[in-house]
Amino acid sequence: MKTHLKNVYRWPLILLAIGLFGCASNEPKPIETTDHFTSQLGPSGVTQFAFGLSWFNLPDEDSDNIRGRREGRRDGGRDSGIDRQGSRPIGSNFNPQPDNETKLALEDKAVRNLKNTLEKRDLCPIGYTIDDIIWESRRIRLMGACKSKLSQK
Repeated sequence: MKTHLKNVYRWPLILLAIGLFGCASNEPKPIETTDHFTSQLGPSGVTQFAFGLSWFNLPDEDSDNIRGRREGRRDGGRDSGIDRQGSRPIGSNFNPQPDNETKLALEDKAVRNLKNTLEKRDLCPIGYTIDDIIWESRRIRLMGACKSKLSQK
């Protein structure tokens, strides 16, 4: 009788553990990004910069939606994609926008990467200001300038 009770508790625990391990492996892929940085000396002698963070995949994007389906049907016609939910018509510009939480994460990452870039290039030793944040379809741009000794007084 005791071995029967052990088996009754053992199998649900094993199944639970397998289920948890299966869910743990389905974590979303991190967003792939690249940085772009340019700087120039402004008219007043202050270094101005533009920093861009571009991304390639968002957590909600599906690879079929990005590429679009252009394969033909068996009868030789083309599939318009209009009747499938979640697909886009051929020729449309599929460009999903990040949700607010993802936008905040991307903006934080851009600010961190900007700070690291400025430190690596030995720019803005006194600090910097971000004057403008520009959101584009697949990129965020941070526009700013280094603080000068004159602005510290």
